[in-house]
Amino acid sequence: MNRYSRLNLKQVRAIDAVARARGIAEAAALLNTTQPVVSRAIQSAEAVTGVPIFQRGWGGAEPTVWGETVLQRCANALRLIDRAETDVAALGGIRPSLVAFLRWHHLEAVAAVARFGSASQAAHRLGMTQPAVSRAIAAITEYARQPLFERKRNGLEATPRAQRLAALRDELLQVLDVSDGMDARSRRGLIGRLAVGMLPFSGQDLVLKTFGELTNLHPDLRLMAVPGSYAMLANALLRGEIDCMIGILRAPPPFPDLEEVFLYHENFTLVARRDHPCHARAHSMSGLKNEKWIVGQHGTPVRAYFDSLFETIGATPPAQTCEIHSFAGAERLVMESSSIALLSYSERQLANLPRELKRVAVDLPDARTSIGLTIKKSGGMTEIVRVFEERLRRYMP
Repeated sequence: MNRYSRLNLKQVRAIDAVARARGIAEAAALLNTTQPVVSRAIQSAEAVTGVPIFQRGWGGAEPTVWGETVLQRCANALRLIDRAETDVAALGGIRPSLVAFLRWHHLEAVAAVARFGSASQAAHRLGMTQPAVSRAIAAITEYARQPLFERKRNGLEATPRAQRLAALRDELLQVLDVSDGMDARSRRGLIGRLAVGMLPFSGQDLVLKTFGELTNLHPDLRLMAVPGSYAMLANALLRGEIDCMIGILRAPPPFPDLEEVFLYHENFTLVARRDHPCHARAHSMSGLKNEKWIVGQHGTPVRAYFDSLFETIGATPPAQTCEIHSFAGAERLVMESSSIALLSYSERQLANLPRELKRVAVDLPDARTSIGLTIKKSGGMTEIVRVFEERLRRYMP
């Protein structure tokens, strides 16, 4: 087999560490090495596999759709090494230390010497020098922490421990051969990642419906829904950790490198529990100023609108008693409390309010607001985002 069609064990350890630690620096600390060493190992692994293994994602490095396959192979390889350590310990009474130090040339040397009975014949078969084979046998013997060969008059005889390590070499070749299965052309539909930032309240249900459809149509598309505040998600978008975000548009966005794509309109609406006393007595905002409220956090369009409602009547906006970042969570809290919520609804959503809720019959001025996607100006409308937008519009109110 061409040695360059397989991952080496240094690459395996680096890939596994980056996946577990979610970053190059963190992986380097985990492996007790330097960031450049880990970076070079990942880059060389990507050259071997011919596919990107990691991408910048929410919270750190995340595997690509191809990287998931590579990660599975690496995890299998590490399990095989761990199992071999256990077997060798059972044979010799001492557990080896192979996971951190093992290299292909160590296993190649053990397998060849076990087969041919001498370092010189093994060297000839491997295309190595005899001293190089002898050094490899000495190194793996040190890691195994027990003798692997017995010297006989006619050469070296492999112990059961050496035979187990020779078998490990064959096992690892099976899982780390990447000459097959890495071709992106063999996959169906869109390939890659779609990470959508979900601003509080608006559009979250549409994202989940669209994700359900995309999962069926594009099984190799990695989907992520990331809730958060505008500032947090905007910065993640600029850094490439997410691909777009959905919610109330700022018109224009406060960051010059972002642009907005309008989808549909919603209306700011007051809702309360169906049996809330406000339904009988309140006909204007003045009658609601002493109520408990559920509203978006400061800095959001819904909070700015809420404050303006009370400023218009010359009143101080009431203190918010609870802050929720999920539309479903806000509705559930309204059902379970005596609070009134200011949320945004489409006409269809309002017509299908949960039976426990009721719109508070107070007319709100300039209540219409725009819902849409926010993407990066440069390169933000990728094919994956375009397909997401197209499918999303099918579920719009």
